[in-house]
Amino acid sequence: MSEGISEQALARKKRFLEEKGDAGSFEQLVEKHEDRLWYLYFDERGDIQTLCHDKPQEVNPLWLTYDFDQHELAMLKDKDTNQFWVVTDSKGKSKIQLRPQATVYAQMDADDLTFIDFGEGDADLFVSIKEDHATIKISQEVKDKFEGVYPIQATVKGKRIFKIFLADAENQNIIYDTLTVSMVELLTEEEITKDIIADLRHCHVYTAPLFDKYLRV
Repeated sequence: MSEGISEQALARKKRFLEEKGDAGSFEQLVEKHEDRLWYLYFDERGDIQTLCHDKPQEVNPLWLTYDFDQHELAMLKDKDTNQFWVVTDSKGKSKIQLRPQATVYAQMDADDLTFIDFGEGDADLFVSIKEDHATIKISQEVKDKFEGVYPIQATVKGKRIFKIFLADAENQNIIYDTLTVSMVELLTEEEITKDIIADLRHCHVYTAPLFDKYLRV
């Protein structure tokens, strides 16, 4: 054994060279690995433990797995899997879902929130939810009201920062993502873009009732 190199490292190197030889080239080896199957393991609570190519030789006996659709698993690549979990119904069918956020705002009363519905026409603030991001902007009329106000000092009903909640369509207390918006951004940008953790176009949109009229577009 080479000094300073573990047996495991040497074994990985040997396996890599063998796979590279079988594939024909490094580029072909990469392409081959891109086509491998994904496997997901989770515990009894639904917490995702690992997402990997190929079945591991050894798996924690307490972990569970399921024959998920490969496209569904590939969607998790490069994402924070802690934001997802596996929900299994009474018939044993498992599904990967976004994990609801644990936030005090999930307990807000209906009177504390404004539902932002789809619509056309004039409004003070407009929200649009896309596949992987959201856009928010205020009307020119609102900007005109703040003319002469230093943006960092601008407030609406005493708030410089507020939140927009993307919630379950059936239960507003189940929040999947929260967007933080500042008056500075609204006054200095034509349109604000915020990343969202997944495709949440099916969600309902809520916020605190600071402006007079909101529209989802």
